[in-house]
Amino acid sequence: MAKSVLRFRVTADQSVCVGAGLCVLSTSEVFDQRDEDGVVKVLQDYPDETLYEKAMGAVRKCPSKAIRVEQLPDDRIEPVDGR
Repeated sequence: MAKSVLRFRVTADQSVCVGAGLCVLSTSEVFDQRDEDGVVKVLQDYPDETLYEKAMGAVRKCPSKAIRVEQLPDDRIEPVDGR
């Protein structure tokens, strides 16, 4: 039986981000902050499955609830922005 691969998408609502930086502290492979105002930047829209738990930790720690992690079906990984 083939092993199932966990696929997920990470998004951040920059309009509600307060720049606390907890996402970067917990998952710097996926998140960064803009230099000018500290607002979150997503570095990887579709991170490797090994980063899932860390990304979920960032979701839990975000004081403004700006970060979302959406699990995708195993056979679908379609970058919205064409990357």
